[in-house]
Amino acid sequence: MNPSTIASIDRAALSRALEDADSDREHYLCLTAGTLHTFVRSRASDESADAYERVQEGLGDEFLRIPSRNPQAAFEEIEDFVESVENPEIRDEFFRAIERRGALRNFREAILPHSQEMQRWSEWRREGREKRMEGFLRSLPGEALTGDGDLNGEEIGAT
Repeated sequence: MNPSTIASIDRAALSRALEDADSDREHYLCLTAGTLHTFVRSRASDESADAYERVQEGLGDEFLRIPSRNPQAAFEEIEDFVESVENPEIRDEFFRAIERRGALRNFREAILPHSQEMQRWSEWRREGREKRMEGFLRSLPGEALTGDGDLNGEEIGAT
């Protein structure tokens, strides 16, 4: 992948694709154009099925599947954050929230009244997303990572 193609990738769109844990969606990066293609299986049409087949035929050479976010990795990110909370009472509250069924939802509800921790969590997640995205970009075949650029993300199969 050449530097100008890497530069054309919209990092915000790529970051969202890397964070997506929805098993109904698959994201692919076109290695020649730097475009992002998203297929929504439950909304597939004949046209999107044909496009999906073309992507599958070019997998590895022209297209690269963007890995989905593992729900366990999301939980571990929350767990690491909770361990970093300095106030022991708040930290214990957050641990109790994530120990119950529905840990992700429970954590979101538990953190809402704590504005300072909400801000820290937002920054923690942003930094994690950036690291995951940069790691993905560095794993691309070809030239070194450069530029920011824009990407015209294309969602296929959605209405």
